[in-house]
Amino acid sequence: MKLFVITLISVFSLSFNLKDISDDITAALKQGNSSALVKNFAEKVSLKVLNQEDLLSKAQAQVVIEDFFTKHKVKTYQTSHTSVANGNQQFITGSLETNNGKYRISILVRGNVISQFRIENDND
Repeated sequence: MKLFVITLISVFSLSFNLKDISDDITAALKQGNSSALVKNFAEKVSLKVLNQEDLLSKAQAQVVIEDFFTKHKVKTYQTSHTSVANGNQQFITGSLETNNGKYRISILVRGNVISQFRIENDND
């Protein structure tokens, strides 16, 4: 019973940690702030931005994200779905509207850092 209560508290507190990072991610995307977004990246991140896809270091990913936000000024961002799996993984999807079009955002958070980040054309 004691182990069950400890496990329940751990999972419950981890859920709040995941929520905190999703709020940070949402704020960074709404502002088009690559620095604030990338600070949540893992040291190696699977990154896809439009047609460019690779496993990159945090520093390399920041260059790619900065370039995207420089060319695509953010108008709005709206999270469309968030789900938590296995207690330490969170999947976030959303819509990003920029001066150059609409994009679908997909993010995988593992253990409180972003391990996968995708920006793809939104083909309504």
